[in-house]
Amino acid sequence: MTLHTRIQAIDIIRGFAVFGIFFVNWPSLVGIEVPGQERAYMGIDALVRCLYDLVIQTKFYTMFSFLFGLGFYIFMKRAEEKTHKPKLLFLRRLFLLFIFGTLHFILLWSGDILHSYAIAGCFLLFFYNRKPNTILIWSVSLLSLFMLFVFFAYSLTPHNSSLASISSYAIPLTDWTKQVNERSTTFVSEQIAVNIVYIPETLGLFLLGLYAGKKNIFGRTQELDSKLKKLQIISFLLTLPSWYKIISYFTVNEIYNSGAVFPYVVASGKTLFIFYVVTLLRLHQTWQHLLTPLQYVGRMALTNYLLQTIATLTLFSLFFTNSNKLPLYTGIPFCIGFYMLQAWASKLWLNHFSQGPMEYIWRLGTYGFQKQKSPG
Repeated sequence: MTLHTRIQAIDIIRGFAVFGIFFVNWPSLVGIEVPGQERAYMGIDALVRCLYDLVIQTKFYTMFSFLFGLGFYIFMKRAEEKTHKPKLLFLRRLFLLFIFGTLHFILLWSGDILHSYAIAGCFLLFFYNRKPNTILIWSVSLLSLFMLFVFFAYSLTPHNSSLASISSYAIPLTDWTKQVNERSTTFVSEQIAVNIVYIPETLGLFLLGLYAGKKNIFGRTQELDSKLKKLQIISFLLTLPSWYKIISYFTVNEIYNSGAVFPYVVASGKTLFIFYVVTLLRLHQTWQHLLTPLQYVGRMALTNYLLQTIATLTLFSLFFTNSNKLPLYTGIPFCIGFYMLQAWASKLWLNHFSQGPMEYIWRLGTYGFQKQKSPG
């Protein structure tokens, strides 16, 4: 696989991750849910929430984290060719990402992941020169430690068995100044501590991506196809026990609360994301043309991620008085429709420019004006 084809495969998987993350973020963006708080459902929304937990929830930030670790390896290899201080360059890149994420969190939405990646990303520098097997051991150990913590914490946590009060969920952009003040306080007083708790998971996923980069897995897909097929099957089979627990809870309870099965939702995210990545990597060898729209979105992942927030908050504030009362299933056609629009707009933009607007700003801030070309 050539360098161009390898990067294309990464962009396709990244574009798929952006699609899934949009589905996950939509309920809290419109006020149906609040990040970090439980919400119970019944009827058709209970089914939709259960399907979310089976195939979407926790399956895509894990994929995004994996790709971040892989991207770190690619960035460092390129930076070593441009400067004698590649680690300093990466820290500058992380600082800018932290600024983007902080502004995103405070000004728009408390579910931001960018600042979390910037914090955990600093630890990657300690592993860059380690051997692949050492990195893999650290990755598996950190993820296992985190899962033990999740199961232990949730065994001690009571869960809401009744429907939550809709009035307690904020409507997008309503009392915006008040919401900004509240999020500012939360960011300083709570969010940094939350990020520290999640470092084992985030770093563990980063390291898995770094391992893939070190082993050049994306450049050896044809050579490794038989092993990838086995990994595809194994990762799917390992997902089934978690699915069984989630479906069992759904079938015996009229009211569905994700919090009651959250450890299994998290566990399935660690296995099913691998299945998704390997499946796309294998499909890319024969269905490359059909997967191209994902590539356009993936090349502008940062821009499209932020646009999803801005567009959703704006549209649902303008056209819905109480968007937090919308059924959960209304997000499905909206997310699909808007993502298709993003794929079309991304292709149009990339026909004229080499990178997205936020990617251009990020690269400009990383390398400076002397080494930065115009986006055209």
